[in-house]
Amino acid sequence: MDNNFQLPNKQACLDQLTKLGIEYIAHHHDPVPTMEEVVKIKVEDGTAYVKNLLYVDKKSNYYLILANHTTQVGKLFWKTLGLASGNMRLSKEEQIAEALKSSKGNVNPFAVANDTNNLVKNIIIDEELTKYKRLALHPIENTTTVEISLDDLQNKFLKILNRQFTVLQLTDAAAEQKLEQQKEQQKEQQKDQQKDQQNLQTLAITVKKSDFSEWYQQVIRKAELIEYYDVSGCYILRPWAYFIWEQIQRYFDDLIKTEEVENTYFPMFLSAKHLNKEKEHVEGFKAEVAWVTKYGESDLNEPLAIRPTSETIMYPAFAKWVQSHRDLPLKVNQWTNIVRWEFKFPTPFIRTREFLWQEGHTAHSTREEAVKQVYTILDFYEQVYGELLAVPVIKGIKTESEKFAGGDFTTTVETIIPQNGRGLQGATSHHLGQNFSKMFEINFEDDKKQKAFAWQTSWGLTTRSIGAMIMFHGDDKGLVLPPRVAKYQIVIIPIIHKDLEEKQLNERCEQIRQILVKEKLRVHLDSRDNYSPGWKFNKWEQKGVPIRLEIGPGEFKNNEVRVVQRFDNKKYQIKMEELNQLSQILDNIHNAMLEKARTELNQRIKQADNWKEFMTQLNQRNTILTRWCERQECEKQVKTKSGIESKEKDSEIDGQVQLTGSAKTLCMPLKQDQVKEGELCFNCGQEAKKYVLWGRSY
Repeated sequence: MDNNFQLPNKQACLDQLTKLGIEYIAHHHDPVPTMEEVVKIKVEDGTAYVKNLLYVDKKSNYYLILANHTTQVGKLFWKTLGLASGNMRLSKEEQIAEALKSSKGNVNPFAVANDTNNLVKNIIIDEELTKYKRLALHPIENTTTVEISLDDLQNKFLKILNRQFTVLQLTDAAAEQKLEQQKEQQKEQQKDQQKDQQNLQTLAITVKKSDFSEWYQQVIRKAELIEYYDVSGCYILRPWAYFIWEQIQRYFDDLIKTEEVENTYFPMFLSAKHLNKEKEHVEGFKAEVAWVTKYGESDLNEPLAIRPTSETIMYPAFAKWVQSHRDLPLKVNQWTNIVRWEFKFPTPFIRTREFLWQEGHTAHSTREEAVKQVYTILDFYEQVYGELLAVPVIKGIKTESEKFAGGDFTTTVETIIPQNGRGLQGATSHHLGQNFSKMFEINFEDDKKQKAFAWQTSWGLTTRSIGAMIMFHGDDKGLVLPPRVAKYQIVIIPIIHKDLEEKQLNERCEQIRQILVKEKLRVHLDSRDNYSPGWKFNKWEQKGVPIRLEIGPGEFKNNEVRVVQRFDNKKYQIKMEELNQLSQILDNIHNAMLEKARTELNQRIKQADNWKEFMTQLNQRNTILTRWCERQECEKQVKTKSGIESKEKDSEIDGQVQLTGSAKTLCMPLKQDQVKEGELCFNCGQEAKKYVLWGRSY
């Protein structure tokens, strides 16, 4: 479709709206050069009158503002765009003519089609306009008013012109509130949060993966995984991301059912009485608990906590259900959401105030059964990461200070993000001992008619797993999906050419799609005719689809397809009769992704025998394996001292920004060498007992 059109008059504009498939209601009238006259035009209910303001800065960059006619347009919103309001001036008559080939009283968004020199750098849309069904705008001339939807303006008109637009609150009060929120975010996140309401503007990721924080924010938006939400720390999981979570659910659910775990659902609210019953446990979550205190205009008789985890919600019921050893083991799991009001910088998937997870809870008659259950689940988590997400993990045990609050011991699968060396806790499986069963009186009569308390476990895996997958596999072009979690494992793109009838080409593509669907592969045929093949290549690369099949005149003639692998950009031809090989090719891609990720993870693990070596490796963005005495006092010392010393280092070495912050223990790996007699702790010099992994973490 032609995206180089110009609109010299209103009839050309109306014709172009029709051509673009934009529905509109037109009102013809005498000239209305002012807003006072515009608002006298009778429009449909739910339509907003729009005032159009063209600003210009000292460098002759233009900015077109579309505001609700009642909005008091302030100055502070410029700062949210990284611009200085002092540099902005309302454009003069000759400047309107230069930028839009228009005049005062005729400024309108359709005139950007006449901006052949791309002088208008951004179109700023008042957030208030998103509340209306339609907008009242002049189609080039102010003798006609058209009513069209904001969605059509953005996604059909401005998009075809490749025009950047930003949705913002324009009042100073709203802008000041937004600026305050931005101060709480990391510098890299601020850039992305200024674009919260923007649609996809350009396909390309504009930074390299080495600019990791900004790269991550762009990938999750442009790959259509996440949409931002107006409650800080909460995010919308778009279908492309939720499908990944569904695959994780199915895979893990099948695993736990081999252990006869049953799915259930418990309420999300709990009373302060139950929450506070296990003191050590509640202390671990106290600062993050969100409370409901009102309904309507009335106060609740008793505030209700929103679950940060469900031990204290479930275990009163466990006490009712468990009476005899014959009632054990009791094994349940729920797929649900959790709210933990984090104070740290939110990062989508990685650290959010609301997230999705599964949490399993079991009760057993013996400690041995419970411990076995803990490690079985840990193995399942390793399989989720390795067999599904192609992410390598390290199985280990948390230290006493890092274990689950109120538990006996915590096992974990940890991974290390190669780009920055940060540790990431993938999932945890806890042995709770009898601590909670004693608190909640989960007791039973054993086979010797003696009263005994149950031995318990709890374990959880969250949507953080998706973040780990993105960070490991993504590249400068965007997302790279492991085949087993990709919504579309294969995308088919026809390459239309004058030497081949379009109908014939599409029929061949559909034939290929049906063959692959019968192979139980997830396939999408992108036959849209309003985008070029090149645009589609970039789009699906950015979304991480594992395999692209291209069919043009050459492939059609030779009964073959061109295969392009997203993971390594490998390209080759295969015959139509060889399409059944694609299942094996997808498995090969998964295995290659896992192997590459494992190599990158191992390159980030270094060993240190003393403090100097430890800090050297830490400041080179590595995770460090050391001998350790297992004393909490020593652990606390390392955390404090490493934080102080890291801040004294140069912020940039060899052109790479250095991480600061304390090192903490990630885990004591299950697979480790035996510490030899006489070997000492790397920090305090006392007798070493275990090897432990240290690092900065999310």
